[in-house]
Amino acid sequence: MQINLFDEKKRLVQKLDYDFDSIMENAETQSGDAFSNAEQLIEQAIIELGDYEISPSSSNIVKYLKTYAAFGYANEPLAISVKKRNEGNATMKDFSSTTFEEIIHFPNEEFQDRYNRLVGLDDLKSLIQKEGATIMAPEMLQKWSNKHHNKMIKALEAFSDRYPFFIFEGDVGTGKTEFAMTFGSELARFTNQEIVLARMSMKSRGNGVVGEMSKLITKSFQDASKIAATTKKPVIVLLDEADSLAQSREENQMHHEDRAGVNALIQGIDHIRSSDIPILVVFCTNRLGAIDPAIKRRAALVHTFSRPNLEQRYEVFKKYFDDIALTSRELAILAQITGENEIYRYGFTYSDLLTRVIPLSILYAYPDKPVTFDIIEQVIQSIKPSAPFVEQSQKGGNDLG
Repeated sequence: MQINLFDEKKRLVQKLDYDFDSIMENAETQSGDAFSNAEQLIEQAIIELGDYEISPSSSNIVKYLKTYAAFGYANEPLAISVKKRNEGNATMKDFSSTTFEEIIHFPNEEFQDRYNRLVGLDDLKSLIQKEGATIMAPEMLQKWSNKHHNKMIKALEAFSDRYPFFIFEGDVGTGKTEFAMTFGSELARFTNQEIVLARMSMKSRGNGVVGEMSKLITKSFQDASKIAATTKKPVIVLLDEADSLAQSREENQMHHEDRAGVNALIQGIDHIRSSDIPILVVFCTNRLGAIDPAIKRRAALVHTFSRPNLEQRYEVFKKYFDDIALTSRELAILAQITGENEIYRYGFTYSDLLTRVIPLSILYAYPDKPVTFDIIEQVIQSIKPSAPFVEQSQKGGNDLG
């Protein structure tokens, strides 16, 4: 797959060659949407070239990748707009290439669209909007108290004791990472301010050198504080697969370096609690039981993301197939057959529905016929729902080969 980089005057500045299959394989090993992950891998590779950074106008990467995946080729190279790095203003990019995988500014139209596509989560969206606002814009809570009680009520003092820290836990494919990546855009709109999302790099595990992991974790929190101080904007620090860094220190075989890393995480969470500009830390994990108890105790909110229930699956199908004249009965059947049954004691995940069932339904019909209920039903019957994540210790039995 060829990528052509163009400057702001539409001049070709560099040609790059990448293997499409390798990019997608790497993207699929990460949680979340594979095409969005692939976009991030490509953008990171361009940033690491050192000379250029992606222009905000480059929003065609995911569309190009989907077209390439559908046909197995592309008639034209992928064109990406870039601009020369300004060394005098490279602070944010420097953060992104070291302690953070990416830095995103909200509100953001792309991430707002992704957030809006998370259907069936209205109660959670309302809760996180309120919880997030108490951290990122505490003055809103004060205004509410003055408006409805004509004073600052004592109950508000309880909020000062809470840590600005959420944990999103749940099975693979239930939408926790996508929600964590996108809710900041809606929160920025609700609080009427710009918010920065800094996604912590898994490079924070270091290379096994004694003391390296704890230093990298400490630097991540320090850099988050620097971003807040530099931009004067609240910051969301996101750590996906948090159990890989925050595992319990009670594990008998835990390496000393891992214990030091957990201590650094605790100290970092404690430190940002007193930040002049609000910083919210969000952990995502599918192994809540593996998280150190001292870290879990600090969470102001722990939310479990479950597989979509019958009503939520109905809403997914209604949203994406609303314009092809499916009846309410047909939508109800699709919702029913993607739930648990005699063969599988678990239903389809959000990821199963959005990245497998719906795209394959389109491809089954393309290019000779319209999408119909029968085609969607056929696709569902050909797919196995993703199995729940089960830790090795929970599998039981004597696996002696």
